Amino acid sequence: MNKQLDQLTDVFISDEVLMMCHNLALLTEKEEVAALLIGQKIIHENGTTVSVSALSIPPRGEIKKDRVEIMSEDLVNAMEDAKYFSSIKGANLNVIGWYHSHPHITVWPSNVDLQTQLNLQNMDSCFIGIICSSYNTDTTTMMKEMKTVCFQAKQINGTVNRIDVKFQVAPTTCTSQLSFEVIVKHIETLYDELIKNYNEANEGDISPMAQLHNDSVYTLSGIHMLETVAKPMLQMLETQRESSTKRIQNLQVKLEQLSLGINDEHYCDGTNKNYDDQENSDDSSESLITSVPIKNQPKDKKKGKKSSMVSSPV
Repeated sequence: MNKQLDQLTDVFISDEVLMMCHNLALLTEKEEVAALLIGQKIIHENGTTVSVSALSIPPRGEIKKDRVEIMSEDLVNAMEDAKYFSSIKGANLNVIGWYHSHPHITVWPSNVDLQTQLNLQNMDSCFIGIICSSYNTDTTTMMKEMKTVCFQAKQINGTVNRIDVKFQVAPTTCTSQLSFEVIVKHIETLYDELIKNYNEANEGDISPMAQLHNDSVYTLSGIHMLETVAKPMLQMLETQRESSTKRIQNLQVKLEQLSLGINDEHYCDGTNKNYDDQENSDDSSESLITSVPIKNQPKDKKKGKKSSMVSSPV
């Protein structure tokens, strides 16, 4: 492929995907989580534009505090998810990147991250990586902050270097049902892991204090999931519901104004008699009335006027 066409020029990430990345980063405070990015590659004369519109979240295999791994089977499953998402969105979607979180550490990729990124770029030179750092405190404001970075890797003189990639957040009108399905599925996976760990900790003969400790950890972990994901999702849904309600009200007002404007014009042009007769003959029927211009309108024999508009029920 032409190197110029294969060059990554622009990256767009939908705001709902970015929200999902942030939610995932807040789900686990002690371990990293990972996902694969699904979207489109658009090739143009200046290079390639990548647009991320969905996530595929694989189940966590070996859970580690300081690293996360993308397995070959995760890529295969993500490709299947991309086919499913394509059928729903009506677009040709593919796996175009990967994401993982950095809890309590810097947002910049480690040497392991850069090597993983370089290996993935061997499959696709436009493959991108995204990292979200969470649970960090700004030393100046002393406030919690979350940072996001997009990057690629390049090997120079035997050393793998980070290439910073600028990205833009693409707004969406509302959060899709598909995104909620992905998040809910991941929460269910984490909850299954929590139950598994809880049952393993309670195997055999344990003291009442150990049982009480395990119960407390189990309860706190469940509450943490609710606070970091379920509650923000409900708040977001409530905000979208209010926004949709206002939009519906505004559209209804515009529709009423438009209908009144058409009716006024209709009654002013002297051609309302037939419409009145039709309306009086069937009060129960409702129709949307639109005015369309026509040529060579015959004279109204009764009024003796020409009409430039004719009312047509649709």
